[in-house]
Amino acid sequence: MRLRARGEGRAEGRAEGRAEAAQELARNLLKAGFSVEFISENTGLSKEEVINLKNNIEY
Repeated sequence: MRLRARGEGRAEGRAEGRAEAAQELARNLLKAGFSVEFISENTGLSKEEVINLKNNIEY
C-alpha cells in the first residue's frame, strides 16, 4: 500500500513539474513574440491557458 501511494505521489509530482515547465516555456515564447497558436501547438497547453498566461505576464 505504501509503495503504491509513494509511486502515485511521484507520478503526480512529475506531472506537475511537466505542467510548470510547459507554462515557463510558454511565458518565454510569449515574451519572444511567438503567437498563441504556435505556443499552444508546441507546448501542449490549450489556447485558453496560453491566453491566460499572456494576460498575466510581466514584460
